[in-house]
Amino acid sequence: MAMKKFLNEYNQIGYFIQKNFIDQTFTNSLLKEIEKAKKLQNVDIYSDRGGLPRRIERLYDKGNYLKKLNLKISKLLEQVFNKSFLIFKDKFNYKPPGGEGYKAHFDGIFQFIDENNKVKNGWYEYGDVFVNVLISLDKADESNGTLQISEAIKDNFGKLYLKTTKDGSPNLAKEFEASLKFKSIDLNVGDVLVFDNRCPHKSQKNNSNKPRRILYYTYSPKSAGNYYEKYFNDKNNSKNASNKALIGEK
Repeated sequence: MAMKKFLNEYNQIGYFIQKNFIDQTFTNSLLKEIEKAKKLQNVDIYSDRGGLPRRIERLYDKGNYLKKLNLKISKLLEQVFNKSFLIFKDKFNYKPPGGEGYKAHFDGIFQFIDENNKVKNGWYEYGDVFVNVLISLDKADESNGTLQISEAIKDNFGKLYLKTTKDGSPNLAKEFEASLKFKSIDLNVGDVLVFDNRCPHKSQKNNSNKPRRILYYTYSPKSAGNYYEKYFNDKNNSKNASNKALIGEK
């Protein structure tokens, strides 16, 4: 019954929450593996404009518990959507006290210039269905900059792109953002939020004295193919000047 309820919520508003997806012991093990992953060569690490740690990418397979988490998420998505999914991209967002938020945006709705100077349509170069999975590793609320989300806008890339700033980032145009209603998603440790990439979302600065740490994975249907390595290769070779990882709400 729970899976049917999740699917109905996802189809209606674009997201659902499963409480207690992982326990505190599992979470603690993930945090230890993430700390170790920071020292590896084959991860990408970013800081915000103030020099505070912001995110780590390419780490979903850098530890036993990280691998277990990916399998656990894949199983959940298969149970809800009745199809197999593969991880498309991954990141650990570390929002320390004073850490910047993220401007309102769609995920994947942007254009980039590839290494051959060709214009590419963001994530939609690799498919047209993307499911985001946010795993809360700390208690998240308005005080520390939890995610704020609006209902999914179920349009194609072209129509959604017109609602953005069209500057190489997926940030929303101010007049479109002003028309939306955002809901703050409070999460406890181990809760998971699953949402459509077409849900506008944002977050504020962390005004608390504790970090707000999350794992934020994106999946696409297995039938679309495995583009994990190609995505990160294309991202690293992109000629875009704008980088969402470095631009946020202060």
